[in-house]
Amino acid sequence: MNVNDVITGMLNDTEKRQAENRVTGTTELGQDAFLQLLMTQLRYQDPLNPLGNQEFIAQQAQFTQISELQKLNKSVNKSNDMMQASSLIGKTVSLPDPDEPTETIEGKVTEAKLSANGASIVIDGKSYPMESITSIKEVQ
Repeated sequence: MNVNDVITGMLNDTEKRQAENRVTGTTELGQDAFLQLLMTQLRYQDPLNPLGNQEFIAQQAQFTQISELQKLNKSVNKSNDMMQASSLIGKTVSLPDPDEPTETIEGKVTEAKLSANGASIVIDGKSYPMESITSIKEVQ
């Protein structure tokens, strides 16, 4: 096997992974993708100059570190979203009515919620996503 075959194989695997990401809508390198790339690297490595155990361990450690940083980033973002939503409690906000887009809802925020869909606020017992808020006023 020559160098061109190795490069072509790695490019094909990379293109396949990118196509799968476009279909699934993900941009993260998950554990499965990492393992597939690692197996591709093993398949196409130079048998006269193979990677050592230390290099594989270093790659796994880097992957684990990136994975943990991604989890931390998601957690911080959720906390930030919740803090922003809770800072609106007691304030009057305006937003388009999801049931009647030409109408505007205005009301006092009584609660902040966090779900899988992100942070939301509650006005008159009904939840609305934070992204829909168009104005914020201090209650007088």
